[in-house]
Amino acid sequence: MTYRKTWFDYVLWAVYAGICVMLLAYAGNNIYHLYVGASLAKLGAFLPFPLLLCLYPGIRMSSQAVWKKCHVSVHAAAMTESLVVSVSFVFGLILRLKEGLHMASMYASAPVFEPGEYYEMAVVRAGTESMSLAHGLSNLFVSCLRAVFSFLGNSMTAAILFQIFLQMLILLYAYLVVRKAAGRFAACTVLLLLAFSDVFIRKIYVIDPECMLLAILLAGLSLVLSFVKTALRGRESFSDLPEAVFLGIVLGFLCYLDCSLAVLFLFLAGLFTGKMRAGGRRKRLVGILFLLLGGSVAGFLGSIGLDAYLNDESFYQGLMFWTAPYTDRGTDARIVSVIGTEYLFFAVLFLLAAFLVFEFIRGGREQDFSLWILPGILLSPAFLMDFSVVGLGSVVLFFWSVLAALGLKNAVFGGKAEALLEKIEEISAAAAPIPALASPAAASAKKPRFIENPLPLPKKHVRREMDYDYEVAESDMHYQVEIAEGDDFDR
Repeated sequence: MTYRKTWFDYVLWAVYAGICVMLLAYAGNNIYHLYVGASLAKLGAFLPFPLLLCLYPGIRMSSQAVWKKCHVSVHAAAMTESLVVSVSFVFGLILRLKEGLHMASMYASAPVFEPGEYYEMAVVRAGTESMSLAHGLSNLFVSCLRAVFSFLGNSMTAAILFQIFLQMLILLYAYLVVRKAAGRFAACTVLLLLAFSDVFIRKIYVIDPECMLLAILLAGLSLVLSFVKTALRGRESFSDLPEAVFLGIVLGFLCYLDCSLAVLFLFLAGLFTGKMRAGGRRKRLVGILFLLLGGSVAGFLGSIGLDAYLNDESFYQGLMFWTAPYTDRGTDARIVSVIGTEYLFFAVLFLLAAFLVFEFIRGGREQDFSLWILPGILLSPAFLMDFSVVGLGSVVLFFWSVLAALGLKNAVFGGKAEALLEKIEEISAAAAPIPALASPAAASAKKPRFIENPLPLPKKHVRREMDYDYEVAESDMHYQVEIAEGDDFDR
């Protein structure tokens, strides 16, 4: 999907460039401090930028040289995509099972490790009833984990297997969502980053709703992008109105589960910046957007009202019950919850994402990454400090993986059209020129010459008179033979 460049995109580009500079400086500083020493640690903050200025033009120039000489067929691209997807899912699952079972055995052999409060709340105990939590997503996670324990038993192995299931679901949704919005190359890149990054694999050790938050966000994002893509086709039908209301109700319910899922509303900007097919009207999309927002308000308030009704409370009490987890956070924040010590991985991630700073300048009036920049900007503080209830580490990792994949995609394929155009011009210049005629009058005077037909033509039909070689006298020309009466020709 491509989107029109607006004046607001220039503001986002300036903020995004500043965030990339700060993140690269932070990663470079810590890499220098960790691998070189602390004496000149501040020097490390400048190391990523020469690498960026060499890496980006190097990738662009080498890609253009490849596109001039080689052509990748559709079949080869599809086979490569199938290989990447298969490797990501198969080996990603094997890595998670290996790490998860190893960690579960460590928990079993060393009871000093604490599995966490969510694990304790989900443990099935005889004679005790489950307690309802104020935070909707936390309550849903505990209920699902308790259902897993009821089948597999109360164990750390069962909890880790549930986390592995959520991560494999995330890989599937991430691949489908990014492929729908940004193409197969970006989808495969995001899939590889999430499948084999240690920072994401280690999330299976921590029993909390963070992975479930990302899985639900990707499911909602798939619905939003499908709706935007359908609306931009320009076909007016009555079914668009119920779909908008239904999507709004779903988004309202997701915001009830966790307020951070309101980031999904940012992707509705594609209704007005996306490339619309011929015959579509933007004014019609305004009405659809208002219906969607109205449905989301109804879905949010309806979810709070239903929760209050099930707990025998008033609507106001239910609303206060919902806001309590967010207002009571105070200074309880996760410091450097995402990056941790994985500075090399995030340095590569930030370098690839910084390619979009150059691609914004080089690109034309239509781009395929403008819709992802605003969520990345709003969620980027979670890299260093996270005030959310369940943690936004996996969510911010996904969005910046998409930005990195789009940066690499535009650097590799951004000059493909120019390279093909140059190749066509070279072929045209190398071809022999067609000799021109002396003058228009001379051209009109010459008659066209036809090639003689080499095949045998049919002979012309000549009428012939039929005759006989033996002449019969006129006296012998008697053909009426008298037959005697009663003659039966029996001789």
